[in-house]
Amino acid sequence: MGSLSFDRPRLFGLIELDQQGTVLFSRLEGDEKGARATMNVVGHNFFLEVATFSNVEEFQRRFENFKNGTEPSNSFIFDCDYEDGPMPVSVFLARLGSDPESNGTRSMLVYIKKADRFSSILGEAVKAFEDGSQHAERSDSSSAI
Repeated sequence: MGSLSFDRPRLFGLIELDQQGTVLFSRLEGDEKGARATMNVVGHNFFLEVATFSNVEEFQRRFENFKNGTEPSNSFIFDCDYEDGPMPVSVFLARLGSDPESNGTRSMLVYIKKADRFSSILGEAVKAFEDGSQHAERSDSSSAI
């Protein structure tokens, strides 16, 4: 579908994606006060054409892990890396409908909003804990050798 030709603001809001990441529905807003994103992103790949942050591959990995899992929903704090610095966002993922042909979920709902200060601090604490426990696991396995 080619690259989108619009001013690429930071986007927040509701997006429905199919299994490949193509936008089926969107209600997106830019980060400007009162400004609404006026672009039509339906039919475009969210990860390749719509997302405006540089670490979109990391976000896509989180999406793929959810897509390939079995939980009905998931939420997490994610730092979107923009040219002027990271912005913490709250992300909610949910499965919509079922597709009997693929024996799985028809589409995924993605809701992205600016993280409040508490959510951002909590997200940093969880990440630090996860990093620490992974380090401890590596230390335990290396000392067992």
